[in-house]
Amino acid sequence: MSQVTWPKDTQAARNAFYGDPGKGQIAPQMVPVVPPFAMYYEGRRVKAIQFHRKAAPALLAALNEIWDYCGRDQKKIDAAGVSNYAGAYYHRMVRGSSTKWSNHAYAAAIDLNAGENALGVKKGTMPHFVVDAFCRQGAMWGGWYTSRPDWMHFEFVDNGGRKPKSAAPAFGRVVMLAHPETGAPVDELEDPAPASSPPAAPPNVQPLDPDVRGDAVLYDVQRRLKARRYSPGVLDGRWGSGTSGALSGFMNDRGLALVLPSSVDEFHGIADQVRAELARAETEIQPDGSIGWYRPVSAARAGADPKIVTQLAPEVVPARRNFLVALWSSIAAGAGAVWQTVSDSVTRAWDFFTDHRGVVDDHPGLVSTVWEHVAALPSGVWLLLGAGGLAFIAYNSWRAIKTSTLAVTTGERQ
Repeated sequence: MSQVTWPKDTQAARNAFYGDPGKGQIAPQMVPVVPPFAMYYEGRRVKAIQFHRKAAPALLAALNEIWDYCGRDQKKIDAAGVSNYAGAYYHRMVRGSSTKWSNHAYAAAIDLNAGENALGVKKGTMPHFVVDAFCRQGAMWGGWYTSRPDWMHFEFVDNGGRKPKSAAPAFGRVVMLAHPETGAPVDELEDPAPASSPPAAPPNVQPLDPDVRGDAVLYDVQRRLKARRYSPGVLDGRWGSGTSGALSGFMNDRGLALVLPSSVDEFHGIADQVRAELARAETEIQPDGSIGWYRPVSAARAGADPKIVTQLAPEVVPARRNFLVALWSSIAAGAGAVWQTVSDSVTRAWDFFTDHRGVVDDHPGLVSTVWEHVAALPSGVWLLLGAGGLAFIAYNSWRAIKTSTLAVTTGERQ
């Protein structure tokens, strides 16, 4: 249950609590919320929902409850329509008003499954467990509006004291078995396996790229490690030195006292602990109010200290040298080209004009004469083309330097 006291649904109260959209006070306070299940917007996968930092933890808690209620089964999420994301932050006024900001403009509202719950329909199809999940966080549901129900809409403002109609799901909690007569706890025994029991399925993970051929659970961990700035190399669901190094760094930085696996089979022995710690890192609230923990780096590394960058990314040295040489050569060639092109072209044009003033009218040799001048391009033009090629080399060298430096400053390059 949310402990936050949400503001009244008035513009003055929202401005005081979230900030004024009209003064640009919302964007600096927005943080990414990564849904625990797959969501899609117009057919494209949603990697993160940008939301106000004050409401982001409550949004994530509501989505986690929905995920738990569905038994962490993506098919049930899809069947309920919750994976159909319809937007959150939108800098606009309330429809029909020129003075009142929409709650979407505060990055404190979200729409789900707009196709079946559009504004104005007589009765939406939003499941009660979804409504209860948001209600448990104190949010207001648009289906409670008396004048114009908005079944797809949830907003983090005062909901008038409404309470959820159902208890929170107990996914993952141990249910105590009791003796039918005395009520005393009894021993728990594993159910006998069927004679032809199929192999157990791996834990549920997000839908994978169809091109991935490796282990599904390992792929999920690789993807999430990379998001925390631990580079496992190619995301392919296969065990290798890159994955081993990334996992080792994450376990060390998070204080996980686990034995580093040396194969996929050994990895499955600690997969649940690793994924649980990744989930905590992904939802951890930082001192600045943002959500999500990332690989820690030293002040020198974060500041792109030249010695550290050179040590960890030695390719930056020749790239920087190529950049400087190509840049200055391009400038010199370009300056020479401009000078030669301007001076030669003006002189040639004037000479041509004065030599042919009387034969411009349909003279049969005029076209061939013009073509001769075009074919005999001055050296300045060739210098200009060379300057363009050198500028292209300089630009690519600069991009390589920036890419390598960023990998060092974020900790992805070790």
